[in-house]
Amino acid sequence: MYCGKNKVALSSQRQIAQALMQLIEEKPYQDITISELCKTAGISRQTFYTLFTSRENVVTFTLQEQYCYEPEEPDPCESSLSHLCRGYGDYITSHRDFLRMLVDNHIEYLLYDSFHDALSACPCFLHSMSEQQRQYAADFYAGGITGVVKRYALCGCSTSADELSDMLARLFGGSCFS
Repeated sequence: MYCGKNKVALSSQRQIAQALMQLIEEKPYQDITISELCKTAGISRQTFYTLFTSRENVVTFTLQEQYCYEPEEPDPCESSLSHLCRGYGDYITSHRDFLRMLVDNHIEYLLYDSFHDALSACPCFLHSMSEQQRQYAADFYAGGITGVVKRYALCGCSTSADELSDMLARLFGGSCFS
């Protein structure tokens, strides 16, 4: 995926991402071809492959540009796990339509890398662990949150942010085991 600063290239990336989101509203993701995407975006296949390597790459770009979740530094009086779970509960409910689209099109796995990258970059995330331990933990949390997003969408997006936050805290806190 193109990561430079050329304004024309960045504009073309946004056009392609917008075209993909438009097409997904009309038909399943798996039925969208690169040719159809290029035609809808008004760009050539050469331009597409200069900016992206695949349709998945376009979804990843959209996640980064519009739907990226970055955990905030917690209040010193607030538990880090509680803060993280509250943030993800709010994130999931506020982006329900986009997340449901990912699940409906069986591409929710693309969330995993986005969540992993956000956790890995967060300075408050398990800062007392070694880098290898932090990466294992980021893998664990990213996988868990992605699974919760999938279940949330499959259950009709009816769970509240508070319920999701509490559930995530119980899951990640280990209280699911007797």
